[in-house]
Amino acid sequence: MALFGLLIAFASQAATPPKLLVVYPKINPAYDQIFDEIIAGIAAHPKADYATLVIQPSTTAQEISRYIRRNDISAVIALGKQSYDLVHVLQSEIPIVHGGLLITPGDHNGISLLGAPEQFFNKLTDIAPTVKRVFTVYNEENSGWIIRLAQQSAKSRGIELKAYAANDLREAVHKFKTILEQANGPSDSVWLLLDNILPDKTILPMALESAWQRKFILFSNNPSHSRRGALFALFPDHQQMGNSLATLALEKAAETTPQRRVIPLNDLKISLNRRTAAHLGITYSKTVEEELDVVYPIR
Repeated sequence: MALFGLLIAFASQAATPPKLLVVYPKINPAYDQIFDEIIAGIAAHPKADYATLVIQPSTTAQEISRYIRRNDISAVIALGKQSYDLVHVLQSEIPIVHGGLLITPGDHNGISLLGAPEQFFNKLTDIAPTVKRVFTVYNEENSGWIIRLAQQSAKSRGIELKAYAANDLREAVHKFKTILEQANGPSDSVWLLLDNILPDKTILPMALESAWQRKFILFSNNPSHSRRGALFALFPDHQQMGNSLATLALEKAAETTPQRRVIPLNDLKISLNRRTAAHLGITYSKTVEEELDVVYPIR
């Protein structure tokens, strides 16, 4: 009987779900809202037992390490750059998953804010099936891994991806002007990546003007671009991202031989500019219309 009771107690302990710790800073109301939405997504995960810890400027990695040990934490979800810098040193002690920032594959786990190319090409073919060429400019360090995924997505759809690497702002602007001269008509498109090699204020006005005049498809990672005239944009669904971060953290907590990986963001919303679509002569299906999260101009 004693042995039976011991087995029951052991089974109960083994069945206890992993506990996650969500670490995030307080920055400003805009970022606070984003983090709140991500945490709401974590909370909605059916298997996520979690606690939250707001980091202060004085918070140290040692303090977080002690909190982890005291509270039997199985994995950490770190939101934002400040959290990354603070807790990254603890990844030899506990699985850490990073979210809410631009992150590239390396010695860490996480979900990048860079949208999954598969999602962009899915929407591109749904909304503008005439497109056969996609032009973009990128920096290898920032977006090279995304471009390699994009090449696969484009090829599977019979689309030619013409991606031009640039090492600095001057080179990027020169190459961007070149692709604006090449892109022409409904079979061509230009993709504005979430890559700081080309700041919005530098290239967006010329991109919008050229796309309007030459009637090629302009799409983006930024909903403000579609508000200003790009045909469509895909941007983070923060709540669904939180759910995906919880899933990844639970997977990492269960791994016996951890392998660090970063994945692009698949949890995306879509905005579309109705005026631009009309200018380009684009009509889209009722299915596409029902999937739109934001439509510009807002009526």
